[in-house]
Amino acid sequence: MAHSPIVGTGISFAATATSGMTTSFAIKSPYLRITPRGAGAHVAFSQTARTVTADTGSYYIPDGTSETLAMSRYSQKVVGITIGATTVLTCPEGQTMPFNVGNVVQLVCPITSSNGDIVNQYNFVALVTAIDNTASTYDGTFQTKVTVDAITTGVSTAWTASNGRADTVLYSAGRLAARTDGASGNINIIQVQTAGDA
Repeated sequence: MAHSPIVGTGISFAATATSGMTTSFAIKSPYLRITPRGAGAHVAFSQTARTVTADTGSYYIPDGTSETLAMSRYSQKVVGITIGATTVLTCPEGQTMPFNVGNVVQLVCPITSSNGDIVNQYNFVALVTAIDNTASTYDGTFQTKVTVDAITTGVSTAWTASNGRADTVLYSAGRLAARTDGASGNINIIQVQTAGDA
């Protein structure tokens, strides 16, 4: 099976007999290519937990081989952000959010401050806590919304149409955990697109 790597999605991390995990990453392809180096590894993946643990019963990949893990890829353009102790994200009118309560998500937003720096508060990993797919007929709101547990109180740069709104996207996100049977090694992962027969 041929693979086309998704640029910018590669991660490498050390693996030992104690489970370790990656940081959360936006899922931009349905497939994750995993290659242990130096020692075989047991791996575990989750899209609904910020903390993932691999144990000896987890999926095993021998040293020097690669396996492709399937992931659930969802994304949605965001056209509104309401900041606060929780954060409400609004999608375009006529569309619904493809996420479920309990999903881990990552917001990717190119908004910059007055000095040109990326506003990191708008680039976060969070957990979906509520989804509102109703359309109001009395207050003019016809867009569906998702609430996430990101705390954005105090963000000084307003999210507006003029500073990057068109490119703000909410992605499903996940974390991979890995452990070896004792030896030290490394885990290399990258998201790929596939083509052809297995």
